[in-house]
Amino acid sequence: MKATDFAINRIVSILESVLQVPVMKYSKPTAVQLDEYVVVNSLPINADIMQRCVVNVNYHVKDITPGAPDVDKIESGTSAVIAALDGTVEKGISNDVLIDYETQETHREDPLGEHYSNIRFTVRIINK
Repeated sequence: MKATDFAINRIVSILESVLQVPVMKYSKPTAVQLDEYVVVNSLPINADIMQRCVVNVNYHVKDITPGAPDVDKIESGTSAVIAALDGTVEKGISNDVLIDYETQETHREDPLGEHYSNIRFTVRIINK
């Protein structure tokens, strides 16, 4: 059986190989100031032979002006994430991993002066 860390690590590994922005697990360090970055976290995972969890990929972009999102960067970042992950199938010796796009929505993050695209993927881990 795998923990959510396994699913998060797979997602982060794929994204780091294709994106040109920092990709972080769980949260962004408070002192770090970035114009664009990705944070990956997840909801709980079950303990069956086919494990399933939902992984959140949050693509953060600094606002153009206070409260005004940089729509072009959010859209291109969201598209790049979906293209990199949706439909991924990895065959392994001890397990297979399937990643499918679920939902997307954009949120405002006033205290940080940014907006982010919350992109959710279902990760299925088939244990052999």
